Amino acid sequence: MSKTKAIANNIAGNTSTQMILFKILVGSLITLSVVYIYMIGSITFNVVARKSLENEARILGSNISELELTYLSDMNNINKALATSRGFVDMKSNIFATRTITHVAMR
Repeated sequence: MSKTKAIANNIAGNTSTQMILFKILVGSLITLSVVYIYMIGSITFNVVARKSLENEARILGSNISELELTYLSDMNNINKALATSRGFVDMKSNIFATRTITHVAMR
């Protein structure tokens, strides 16, 4: 007799082993069902959250576009007359700070 047939005969003849196997199978089924329900719920909530974030990103993108248009229109209005009305004056001579190199470093 092969080993698998011996195990099958042992299970078939022993009711306590059958009950243990039945409880293991039912427990596994319940555990897998709970995990499946959790996964489906998680997927559903993630889809809803993603749609909400996409909507928010679309709104922020349109706000940015409006701000860019405002910036461009304000940039076209900047001129010398506006600068003088705000208190800016023309520079007579530009003075730049320079540094003379007295030595060269070598590595």
